[in-house]
Amino acid sequence: MADGEGEEDEDDEEVAKRDLWRRVLAVAVVLVATLAVVLLWARPAHEPGAPALPPGGQPAASGNLNPTDFAFLQLMISLDNSALPLFDLLKDDAQLAGVVGPAATGHRDELAALRSALTAGGGVENASEHAGHDLPGMVLEDDLAAIRAAPAEQRLAAAVRVLREHFEGTTHLATSEGTAGSDTATKGAAERILAAHTKLLQALPAV
Repeated sequence: MADGEGEEDEDDEEVAKRDLWRRVLAVAVVLVATLAVVLLWARPAHEPGAPALPPGGQPAASGNLNPTDFAFLQLMISLDNSALPLFDLLKDDAQLAGVVGPAATGHRDELAALRSALTAGGGVENASEHAGHDLPGMVLEDDLAAIRAAPAEQRLAAAVRVLREHFEGTTHLATSEGTAGSDTATKGAAERILAAHTKLLQALPAV
């Protein structure tokens, strides 16, 4: 075999090895991001307690986002978005005006900030990934139906229960991002959400 042919074979082998390692790394990144989501919500729905996230320092899931950032943004977008019909349902309830009005405005502002952080970090929103899943803090159609069906004297209690579960879920999620996230914009959004939703929790009437 000529020296030139041998060198070409070696070059081909090196290229093949590099391609293989790139594929292995890509698969590993996807698996880490998927594990972050599974660990984050691997507990019974509507149960309080901070979700577990993997420590920072993992390979970025996309752009500047580590797996925790990416999981937080996708989940928080879904949670905030799920609450908008709830706020619309309760917008005329005088007993909840001090909570529902600020929450509706705040959630829309939060969604804009979350989507901006996701885009800036190289992520792509997947609106269907968590939609309709019974996750802590997710407002489901069943929750809305329960409020609509509640007798007049029980409607406030039913509404407060759903609001409380939503704000508890989002504050736990925001706390986890503050602990394990790495992206500055994402952590900043989580910090603001934690402060705002904690205030909303405290403003809920006692029932």
